[in-house]
Amino acid sequence: MRLTDRTAFITGSSRGIGAAIARRLAADGAAVVLHASRSADRVEQLAEEIRANGGKADFVLGDVTEGETSAQLVRDAFAVHGALDILVCNAGGGLLGPLESLGSEQIDAILALNLRSVILATAEFARLTQSAHGRVVLVSSAAAVHPAAGATIYSAAKGGADAFIRSAAQELGPRGITLNSVQPGMTVTEMLSDQNWIDTVSGWTAMGRVGEPQDIADVVAFLASDEARWLTGTVIPASGGQITSATNIIARM
Repeated sequence: MRLTDRTAFITGSSRGIGAAIARRLAADGAAVVLHASRSADRVEQLAEEIRANGGKADFVLGDVTEGETSAQLVRDAFAVHGALDILVCNAGGGLLGPLESLGSEQIDAILALNLRSVILATAEFARLTQSAHGRVVLVSSAAAVHPAAGATIYSAAKGGADAFIRSAAQELGPRGITLNSVQPGMTVTEMLSDQNWIDTVSGWTAMGRVGEPQDIADVVAFLASDEARWLTGTVIPASGGQITSATNIIARM
């Protein structure tokens, strides 16, 4: 297995894309450290599932939007095995609504979750890792390059996180650490599972379907592997050829 003897920490990994990434990295041989903000129930169940399938899994808890918690979680994950080779920054999300309806606290919370936590976690990973195969993978969003009305701050935060990844790749490259970003498009998760929504947006992709968490997990697993050693500072759209132009959408109707 291509990630044997590697350790990986995946933020926001109790469900959805994060859980799929954890399962895939564990299946590839990595010892994974899972993460949830507060409730241990789901992440503990996932850890037990991975162990039952022959994998290695532990978990840590903490709200990445609070202070230095994101950095502390990386330290906690490092302490589990005394090493850390792979960091996957998957925790993210945000409020939707008109720009003028957002107060400073809401804006700060969205930026803390989607941008500041990535910076703090990556900086701590860079301080701690001694790996010759250091990998940082950000799960960003197609909203970073194709922002929509009502997702202004979220889109800005994801765009900033992508820029951070590209810049940090230049700084950490001499140490053999690669940093890349994956931009999922429309992907089915528990929060986005309405069948009417799925039927509508399936026609917005070249593949004629909506993405599944496993589709994103497979891209992340590649970027975490030795096969991706020559890729860094790269932002990869993982959207099934999602159409973003209104003109193209109308042409398909």
